[in-house]
Amino acid sequence: MSQPQTLGNGQSTSWEKFWYVLGCIYFGAAYLSKVPAKKALSEYGLVELTGAEKFWYVVQCILFGSGYFSKVITKKALSEVRFAAPQQAFAQSAAESPYAP
Repeated sequence: MSQPQTLGNGQSTSWEKFWYVLGCIYFGAAYLSKVPAKKALSEYGLVELTGAEKFWYVVQCILFGSGYFSKVITKKALSEVRFAAPQQAFAQSAAESPYAP
């Protein structure tokens, strides 16, 4: 079960770190998958892309638009984020549950 995370202060489990490094070794697949998500975050002003990330994003967009389409999915998910502490959101949804006492 995953632990609650906050933006800019999240922690990866040891297995997540292992699989990310393995994915980066395998033709840079994990790194290249991260670039469109980071581009979406940069459009919200949450992060800044490095020069290499900007380069690879353009390359991905040129290759069948894959970078752009991946970014669109992430941006849609970010647009649905509501700002509340996880405990508050859980308490609110539990109170609205038909099973609540």
